Amino acid sequence: MKAILKKTFVGGIALGAVAAFVFLVGNGCNGSRSAEMGPAEVVEAFNRAVTAGDFDKASELCDTVAMKDYIDGRKEEWAMKEKQDSGAFRIASQMLSEVEFTIDDIVKEGEERHMFCSIGFDGNKKGKLIILKKEEGEWKVKETADRP
Repeated sequence: MKAILKKTFVGGIALGAVAAFVFLVGNGCNGSRSAEMGPAEVVEAFNRAVTAGDFDKASELCDTVAMKDYIDGRKEEWAMKEKQDSGAFRIASQMLSEVEFTIDDIVKEGEERHMFCSIGFDGNKKGKLIILKKEEGEWKVKETADRP
């Protein structure tokens, strides 16, 4: 009986190790997808993180020095609006998680990419210009502005 339990326990551990290996390999081992992401994917992930209030994720996708004021400003706005009316804010947050995102044009400017995109929902869209640059092999948001 002990031999059966021992074999079952060892088999369970081996199966768990295989499952963990498959999970890690499938997710790139390092937990960071931005190394694999092209400029368009970074811009979309950054915008979705900002609209969802996930400022830690947004910070991972941008040049934290150049974008510090932008991220800090969005955090303050987010906290202030949540404090004013948390119920309405929760509903608005859910709506923002379903935001439509479209890349309209990509312009290569030396080592940078200028991404012209539209963000919104229900036909109400706002144009944005997002400038990216490579840092240590990864595309990072360097600047964002309303589209001229």
